[in-house]
Amino acid sequence: MLKRLFASRKNPYVPGLNRREKVEIDISGSRLTMLLPPHSDSEGFSRERPPSEIDLHNPENFYIDESSPKWQRSGNAHYRGRLANRHWEFFGPPWHTRPYGFITFSIVISRQDAMPEGMSCFNPAHLEQSIIRNLFFSAGGPAQPTLPKEKGPFNWQLHHHSEATGIYFERHRDFSKYNLEPENFERASHSCTLRLPLEHRYSLGVSFGYLGYAPSEYSLKNMNAVRDLVLSSVRLELGPEAREQLAEAQKKWPDAHASEYREPVFWDYPEWRKGDYSKGEPNIVLVKPGSSPPEFTP
Repeated sequence: MLKRLFASRKNPYVPGLNRREKVEIDISGSRLTMLLPPHSDSEGFSRERPPSEIDLHNPENFYIDESSPKWQRSGNAHYRGRLANRHWEFFGPPWHTRPYGFITFSIVISRQDAMPEGMSCFNPAHLEQSIIRNLFFSAGGPAQPTLPKEKGPFNWQLHHHSEATGIYFERHRDFSKYNLEPENFERASHSCTLRLPLEHRYSLGVSFGYLGYAPSEYSLKNMNAVRDLVLSSVRLELGPEAREQLAEAQKKWPDAHASEYREPVFWDYPEWRKGDYSKGEPNIVLVKPGSSPPEFTP
């Protein structure tokens, strides 16, 4: 407990960093392994253990956003279950009972139904297109105008797992339209994702959501250190079917590559108002449309 006794905003205490748990998930023959700090939630909310096996090809395991208005639908399907979801809290000394901030960690599996036939997540250029398009529909993007605006990608990096190309990127809060200077802790609220291809039409996201604290430079340094500790342990070993698809993609597109660097995308956000329930209007009524979602280029 000495670490907790001398903890501070500069050097906070994160429970369990020295006793990380090995998580292994069989994803239709491919194997994901990683070392994760134990879940910590000072309010007592627990998290289910991740499944040991996932069937990508059972449609019952995925949901689509068909209940949303058409302009908010990404067209993709997402895995229903919770995969290794947990919090990691950052504490000061024992007499400071509430955490300074925390990271929300999750693994997200998506089926890229919006991607045209003949494209593949194993083609790095196609994976890049799917990421940029998904930013449009993500929290803080033009398809979610009621949420605080975010922009990205930032810190774009290519990663290689089992000879396949994955991509790391971040979304940051967009303060460009703020009338007042944002609070310092708001500058430490980032979303970080490593996207890895699983099969032609499936991808996996290893995601970190920061609820940061002030001063933001301390918060980002410490949360980035935990993120890097986890990402350094991530291993994805493709199964036989996935390796066949990877070889097929490499043969079909031998020179395909993703961008080494990306500037943030700047969207035009729609103008909107709250719907009038008594008139049967939806929750959000568009007054003036904004940017359209990016189109795929095979």
